[in-house]
Formats: sequence, structure tokens, C-alpha cells
Amino acid sequence: MMIINRREFLKRATALGLSASSAAALLEACGGTSSSPGNGSTATRINLYETIPSSTEAYWRTTLLPPFTDKHSELDLVYYNLGIESSTLLRTKIKAGGSAEPDMAWIASGETGTFVAAGILADVDGWLNSKPAIKGNIIPALNTLATYQGKIWSLPWMTNNTAMWINTDAFAQAGVPIPSQDPTKTWTWDQFAEACKKISSAGKMKGFLMNNGGNGWDAWVYTAWLGTNGGSQISASGDPHFNDQANIETMTYLQSLVKGGGTLYGDAGKGYDATLWYSGKAAITNNGPWNFPDLQAFKKFKFTVVPYPVNKQPATNIGGDQLFLFNNSAAKVAASFAYAEYMLSDDFQVKFNIQSGNLPVTKTATASADYQAHIAQYPYLNGWINSVPYGVARSSLPYAADMYNAFGKYAWDPVILNGADVKQSLDAANSQAAQLKS
Repeated sequence: MMIINRREFLKRATALGLSASSAAALLEACGGTSSSPGNGSTATRINLYETIPSSTEAYWRTTLLPPFTDKHSELDLVYYNLGIESSTLLRTKIKAGGSAEPDMAWIASGETGTFVAAGILADVDGWLNSKPAIKGNIIPALNTLATYQGKIWSLPWMTNNTAMWINTDAFAQAGVPIPSQDPTKTWTWDQFAEACKKISSAGKMKGFLMNNGGNGWDAWVYTAWLGTNGGSQISASGDPHFNDQANIETMTYLQSLVKGGGTLYGDAGKGYDATLWYSGKAAITNNGPWNFPDLQAFKKFKFTVVPYPVNKQPATNIGGDQLFLFNNSAAKVAASFAYAEYMLSDDFQVKFNIQSGNLPVTKTATASADYQAHIAQYPYLNGWINSVPYGVARSSLPYAADMYNAFGKYAWDPVILNGADVKQSLDAANSQAAQLKS
């Protein structure tokens, strides 16, 4: 079969009377968007499924892919944007197989256990061990994130986390000191609670924009809060321990913030929505660097970003997407690793993450002159960057997502939204989660 590049395909389709939009739609239906012309039947086609936001996808496609495809003319990289990051949709594509079967996929690490159980992943651990310079350059917390049953199964494309955005004007007016961006020297739980109280007492806004349940956001940010208290929710063997002492202490503290009157809620199910912080209704919110384009343009008040307040140790919740490589054929796996190596290069990491607002995954990219110049221009980025080494990974067991959902439904919502008894709610959540282990 002759492989036709996108430009030639659209040219021929237009000549046949199809509109540009119809031709593009037909191209997607026939097999996605090719980033390189290939070289006829000898090209190795690799299908990459991703959900990169449109503006970043355009930048990746036009600026970052050409150096790779020009160097690897023997490959034909075809990318598909799934529109939404859906594990179910990706699994459907894997199951369907055929010419559009995924060879690589950008998705969160939570899929690791499912893919490992299915036996469909390439030997990333072996590849990294054969390239110690690459393995050693990845920020260790991100290798931990990708580790399951003692092996690394995916590679970080980019990373992010949440940290505390603070309205420094509001802090100054309330006489609250600005916390350090160094996670080992930043504020404590008690100082955070006092800041919420003082700012709320000033009467112009509430201290903290609290999560309002729904869609997994609350369970995700809770891993950061719990991590700062030295706790976790699911053991390595897959048993939930939502009701242990660390969890009880953490949920009791968070409920006390609400009972103290220093918080407010956003819209239900939209914990990620920082509208009330932008509008000056709350002085603090926890959110991520993917909002960089909005923060870059924001001028209403002065602000910075600092780590989560610490009780026992620094922590944050690791986010971002991993590159999974599927073991479809030796040629496809080799081609996929070639792309992976390019993805982990400093040039790719710096450019992609400056544009997208996410964070580099390697030590050298973070320390590079270009990225350090970017940080110098936007120093609030250090609130997220400095937290990366302290990231706490969620469990990648196949049923872990359902366990976290049980925590949200039976613990977070009753305790934080409705003032329910902490111990009883955590007991109920733990009981529900334990039933999910298979």
C-alpha cells in the first residue's frame, strides 16, 4: 500500500471536489493525520493516540515533529487526537486492532496496571536500563510514578502538579507573610489555617477555595494533602486504608478549615475551576501550571505560587501524561522508542513545556539556560517546579480508580461538604473500597 502524506491527500481530494474540511474528515476516518510522507511501502507506520490541547498540538505538529520526522524518514508517525482523555475509549481502540491500532498513547499513569495485566506493553524498563544516562536524567519521582510491580512501564511526556496560588495583595492587606517556594521551608498546616482565618476576618474575601466534590479532582488533590502528613490510601498489595491515623488527621484538619469559616466552594463538580480566585472571592486556591496562558495574561492583582503547607513532610500530587509504548512488532517498538528518546531530549522538553504550561520531566531540561530564563520571567512557576521531586503517585492498580471514587463519594463529600463524622465516613469509604479488590 502506498502511503500518501497529508498535503498530497488533501490536494487530490480537493481536485475530486471535496471541501477542505470534508477531505480532512475523510483523512481522519481513513487513519488519522500523518506527520511525515514516509517512503512508500517500506515506511514503518506508528500510530500515536493523544489528547494534546489544540493550540499545543498545533505547535507540536508544526514545530516539534518536523525535526524528528526529517531525521527518521523511514517512519510514518500518524497521530490521532481522541478529544478527551478517556481510558475506555483508548481501550476500545486497542481491542479493535487493525491498521489504526495504537502503537503509542499519551494517557495518565493510572492505566499501568490494566496494560500490564493484558501483557501489551513494550519493555520500557529494559530500554531505560540500557540507557542509564536517560534513566538517570528523568526526575526520580516520575520514574516512581511509572513503576508497577518493580518495573518501569511508561515514560513521562510532561508533568504537572497542583500548588497553592496566593493573592499576595490580599496577604499583604491581612498582614499574612508570603510562604517560601522551597517545599522544605514553606508554611505549615497551622500557618495555612491562620492565613485563611486572617484573610476571611478582613471581610473582603475568603481564605481558601475548597473543592466541591465530583469528577475525581477532590481525591487527586487529597493525595497531596495526605502526602504532607506522611500518609497514603492504598497499600502496595492493593488494600485500602482510608481510615488509618494519617487519613483521619488529614480529613479532620481539612474539615476544620471549613468549620472555621475561612473557605468557600466553587461550582459543584468543578474543583479545577479557579474562577472565584481570579475574581477575588478567595485568596488561595490549589491548581496547576496548565493554566499558565491565563496566568501569564492576568493583571487584576499580584500573585505567586507556593507549595502545599506541610505537617510532616513536603508533598504534592503528581499529574501529567505518560507515553505508553505497545508491543505490537519489533519494528514498531523500535520506532516508538526512537520517538520516546526524542521526546525526552532537552530541546523537546523545554519547548513543549514552555508552550503548554506544563513542566519538564528531566533534570537537564529544567536546569537548561532557556528554561531557567523562562522561570526568571515568571518566577511563580517555582511553586510547581520545586514541588516536583516531592510528588506522591496514586496507585496504578486496575481497580484503584474505583477505590478513589469510593473515597470521594463516601468520605470527601460527606466530611467536607456536609460536616459528617470523619471516622465514620472514612470507615464507610474503606469498606466500600475493600469490596473492589479482586
